Amino acid sequence: MSANPIVIEERLATKELSTLLGLGLLGVLVRRKKPRRTRVGRAVGALERGSRAVSLPVIAGLLWASSCVVVRVVETDEGRRLDVLYGPNGVVRQTFGAAEIMGATVVQAPLWRMGGLGYRGSLRLFKRAALITRRGEALAVDLTRGRRFIVTVDEPAAFAEALAV
Repeated sequence: MSANPIVIEERLATKELSTLLGLGLLGVLVRRKKPRRTRVGRAVGALERGSRAVSLPVIAGLLWASSCVVVRVVETDEGRRLDVLYGPNGVVRQTFGAAEIMGATVVQAPLWRMGGLGYRGSLRLFKRAALITRRGEALAVDLTRGRRFIVTVDEPAAFAEALAV
C-alpha cells in the first residue's frame, strides 16, 4: 500500500444547499409580528420566541455541517473503498468497502427526479440513496444486494475510474 492511501478526494460544492439553509435562517431571524394583547396571545408569543431560540442554532448547525461534506476514494489492503464524510472532521462517516462495490458509473441527477437537495432515500429500506448537493452529473455506485448510492461530485468520471481499478 502506498504512503498516501487517498486516491481522489473532493469537498462537495454545497452552494445551493447552503443558500437554502441560509435563507431559512434569515427567515427565522427577521420574522416579526405585532405584539399580542391578550393573555393567550402573550403565551403564544412566548412559545414563538422559544421556538426561534431552538430553531436558530439547529439551522445554523445544519448550515455549518452542510458545508463540510467530503467524498474520497481510499486505497486499502482489500482494494479501493468509497468514503463519504459528513460534518467537520468526518464526524459522521459512510463507507462502502471494496467487497461491497460492484461498479461505478456516471449518471445525470436532475433535481426534480432526485427529490431535491440533500440526502434522499435509504440503503437499508429502499436500497437506493442519493446525496444531492447540486444538479448535473453524479457518481452512481452499484453495491451488493441490489443497492445503489448516488452522489454529486465535480468529476464523476474520475471517481468511477478510481473505483474501477
